[in-house]
Amino acid sequence: MNMKDFLSQIIQRTRDEQQKIAEAVTAGNNVNSFDDYQRLVGRYEGFKQVLDIINEILTEDEEDDL
Repeated sequence: MNMKDFLSQIIQRTRDEQQKIAEAVTAGNNVNSFDDYQRLVGRYEGFKQVLDIINEILTEDEEDDL
């Protein structure tokens, strides 16, 4: 597996996890308290930050290649 495929898998799995969290929150699954809600939203935001960091790194690499 090359680096591009590896990163693609990380990105896809991260997006899948975000989707699962969004569906759980909107359906009320595993949200029995405000603490549960905050935990899930925190995880979602953490995944968003990971995707932003990966995107930033990939953008920097593309700019360096030019």
